[in-house]
Amino acid sequence: MAPRTRYSLDRLLTALLATALLIAGCSSSSSPKNSAAGGSCPYTFALITHGDNGNFWSVVYKGAKDAAKDTGCKLSETYGSQQQGQAEPDDAAENAQIQNAVNAKVNGIVVSDHAPSVMNATLAAAADAGIPVVLVNAGCTDADIAASKALTCVGQPEQLAGKQAGQRFAKGNATNVLCVIHQSGQNLLDRCDGIAQGLGVGDKCGTGDAPAAGPACTELILSTPNAASNPQQAIGQVTAYLQAHPGINAVMTLNNAVGQALVVAKPANVKIATFDLSQDVQNDLQASPPTMDFAVDQQQYLQGYLPVQFLYLYNKHEGNAVGGGTTVASGPKLVDSSNIKSVAAAIAAGDD
Repeated sequence: MAPRTRYSLDRLLTALLATALLIAGCSSSSSPKNSAAGGSCPYTFALITHGDNGNFWSVVYKGAKDAAKDTGCKLSETYGSQQQGQAEPDDAAENAQIQNAVNAKVNGIVVSDHAPSVMNATLAAAADAGIPVVLVNAGCTDADIAASKALTCVGQPEQLAGKQAGQRFAKGNATNVLCVIHQSGQNLLDRCDGIAQGLGVGDKCGTGDAPAAGPACTELILSTPNAASNPQQAIGQVTAYLQAHPGINAVMTLNNAVGQALVVAKPANVKIATFDLSQDVQNDLQASPPTMDFAVDQQQYLQGYLPVQFLYLYNKHEGNAVGGGTTVASGPKLVDSSNIKSVAAAIAAGDD
């Protein structure tokens, strides 16, 4: 091979420099930073819920804030109608906040449709005014999505979640289930009804006294005001009910604080499961032996994150919409001792 001339070496160096610059350019353009980041997104979205700032809703809000940061968009408010110390969400206050967002002419509304009879007309008026709506957590039925004229709902289909929980109890021969309801809300009743369906005892979870043996599902509505914030007080009603109905062999709580308080109370010969995760529930599932049978994870971070992304895409890309008028499911995901490690990092990061 003939030796390279100075001319050929110069050409080679030039080519190598051009290649290096091209690679650097590609690396820069493929940076994970969103092109909308840094405030270039012109859209403002309102996030309005019936929740508080507790373990569950703080994760929803974190997801929404992360999505706004990733897109460069703005959240005009993060509002929960249930303030600290209140026993129940304030649906009239939430509906007023929806109207305030409409008056402010935001570019989209993320809202938990906690009281469809109160809120659907206001949400439909928002949609008629050209403001896209995405429901979150509550209102995730095709009927409410249609009545509110929302694009979709991001949440957990509650009857499906209850059904899977009932099937899980049945596999473990825990078929006389008490479903503990800590506050009013049709979505909680749907969870209990789903348990009945999973157990194969009809479409509805029963009321009144639990039978001596299963398969059966029985509802217990807690009378303690704001039971989720006062679980130790509320759990006295549950333990008294179990003592009066010794045939019950499983309890499903619909709130993780109530579920963990029941674990601490240590009822005998009863399997315990709950909805939603927390550090305490993680500890219960990882104990040896586990002190809780399983938990239903609805992955609420997604309930905050996805709606903001959906509204951004709708505004940015010519009305592209997700969901087709039905629910985009964020859950259910059953978590027990066999898979808790896979979600432990998310719990530690505040993402679950």
